[in-house]
Amino acid sequence: MRIAILAGGSRGDYQPVLAVGRELRSRGHQVGVTASTDYAQSIHEAGLAVEEVRVDAMRIYREGTVAQIMAGADIGQQVAALRHQAEAMAPELARVLLDLWPRYDAVVSTALTFGWAGQLAARDPRPHTLMLFVPALPSTWGDASMFASRPGRSARNLVDGLRALRPAMAMGSPVSTALAEHGVPRASGVRAARHTLGVETFIAHTPQLIAPRRVSGRRIVLTGYPFHDSPAGSALDASIEDFLAAGEPPVYAGFGSQSLPETREALQHAVEGALAAGLRVVALRGTGLEERYDDRVLFIDGAPHDLLFPRTAAIVHHGGAGTTAEALRSGVPQVVVPFALDQPFFGRRVHEVGAGAQPVAVGHTSVEALRQAFTAATGSQLQRQAAVVGARVRTERGVERAADRIEAAFGV
Repeated sequence: MRIAILAGGSRGDYQPVLAVGRELRSRGHQVGVTASTDYAQSIHEAGLAVEEVRVDAMRIYREGTVAQIMAGADIGQQVAALRHQAEAMAPELARVLLDLWPRYDAVVSTALTFGWAGQLAARDPRPHTLMLFVPALPSTWGDASMFASRPGRSARNLVDGLRALRPAMAMGSPVSTALAEHGVPRASGVRAARHTLGVETFIAHTPQLIAPRRVSGRRIVLTGYPFHDSPAGSALDASIEDFLAAGEPPVYAGFGSQSLPETREALQHAVEGALAAGLRVVALRGTGLEERYDDRVLFIDGAPHDLLFPRTAAIVHHGGAGTTAEALRSGVPQVVVPFALDQPFFGRRVHEVGAGAQPVAVGHTSVEALRQAFTAATGSQLQRQAAVVGARVRTERGVERAADRIEAAFGV
């Protein structure tokens, strides 16, 4: 079967798509993946067909207004801010979608691309399934929806989720408009709702964090996270190996490559908080933080999480879906410093399941707050629970189960 995976986003959004795409290819399917120019090469290197969207998506994100709007806004405003990025990419996205649609037998969409697939399917039906890496579905339960603002069960969680859906739907409207200009009509509200409720949906993440609750009358299936592991025989850079061998396991501190003042400040507080707690640090470059520390701190351009995380004492990160899953799998305690979108949910849930310290939001960090978080994270209670959760995650077979769900949805 020829299967198109409509992907988009940052590196963390593409990693699980690569893992699932490679698994489907190993089962005899032809798999193509949409990718902006900045990620097209990684799709090609994975042996998958590239449906290239000829824009640099992350440059648009960093250099425009999107990243600045995201800092400190509520989740509805954050989702709405992404519309600016969609507007810049809409003409090229429409071109790619119209070109690939006749060439594939079935379509897998993600949270960012679901609306476009539905619009095209209304005119030219294809088997379609929705693969989510975040719990982007409204629910009364705080452990089942990234839109939830409260733990436990609360009607407020459902209200917040429904309120966030409106800007989420509007986020895709520039692409929908571009498709309409090429003769692909928008679906009516009733038809769009029926399509949404009828599409087979699963969440490709761990049930250790996201509870398999009922949403819109259906129990949402969780497959486990589809990890994109390093090739056999891979190793960390020699400089990292030397640093690890020179002392006790360090803290890993990384918040991606954004250079906003808030993330730069958070990294500074994380580094200095870890040092104040008597811990060494491996810190990810990218925020613009000045490298003025002594030999207890190693700055790196990057390293495979599956190789580095298990060898650390604690992991401080932004709470992205993939980084959180990888940190959980490592069995190492976490300190989440959430920035936007799903990250506050993952930070809260990591703490609620006992695998990490209380999250400290970007913009509210301090050296003392991070010192206390590291002291808690490296305590025996969190270490034991993180190890228990990690052992469970390592048994989940997320890649295979996600591919199973896709094949089942397509009648394979």
